[in-house]
Amino acid sequence: MNVLYSAPGSGLGHLHRAVALCLELQYRGVKTQIVTNSPFAPALARLARVPITGIATERWRDDVRACAASLRPDLLICDTFPHGMRGEWRQGFPAPAVYLARRLNDAAVAQTIPAPLRSDSFVLTIILEPLSAAHHAVIGRPLLELPGPIRLAPGAIPAPVPPALDRLLDSGRAALVIHSGPPPELEQLISTAQGRGPLAVVSPWSAFDYYPATNLIERAAHIVTAAGYNAMADALPYCSRHTAIPFPRTFDDQHARLASWRNLPSTSGNPQAAAAIVDILQSL
Repeated sequence: MNVLYSAPGSGLGHLHRAVALCLELQYRGVKTQIVTNSPFAPALARLARVPITGIATERWRDDVRACAASLRPDLLICDTFPHGMRGEWRQGFPAPAVYLARRLNDAAVAQTIPAPLRSDSFVLTIILEPLSAAHHAVIGRPLLELPGPIRLAPGAIPAPVPPALDRLLDSGRAALVIHSGPPPELEQLISTAQGRGPLAVVSPWSAFDYYPATNLIERAAHIVTAAGYNAMADALPYCSRHTAIPFPRTFDDQHARLASWRNLPSTSGNPQAAAAIVDILQSL
């Protein structure tokens, strides 16, 4: 059984979620491979136990189709965008496909899903979090709504913690700021964390460029992040000491996520999603 996970996006989010689900699938005996245009791919490929193929953004639309054709997967997973970020799958898929639907703002839904998906477009649509009414209206069936988010378990990717960061977290008082977004957003998160304890800032723009931050969260007295999917998912078990700030995004709807996740259980959706995918593979 061979699965190709298409995770387009210039940030770390899609790739982080892809690794979390692929590790769960590999535990269940499924061979997985990720294809992405994220600049974080080479570094993450060295840490994760999942093969990752990187494609330059300017070549993504054509080369990802060629990559899929050469790998001949039994199943394709499309993260966030059912036709691909640049419409790469509008003419069809190289294998039966599963759509992972996360929250998009309504403008992004209209742009990336201009018409309702046909009922036979995907063998399964997995809903990763509460969606907008507009998004629900255009996705096809069958559906699987997860009880909780896909998230990377602490320790799933072991990585040594820098000694200085280790000491901050050992104090039991650290305010942990996590962000891979632009520096102005990081400055706002740091400002929010001021006064909550010694600051431990984990970011490509700080002294501690550590991944995966999910390994650190349990040790923090307080956690400050944006309201992106993965930050919210990783911090969900510790929501009583988590502050999330929503930022504007082209596709994502962080404000709606922050509101809709208030009563979301901290149950991980990884096992249910992986089990459903294995069932599909066994039925093909």
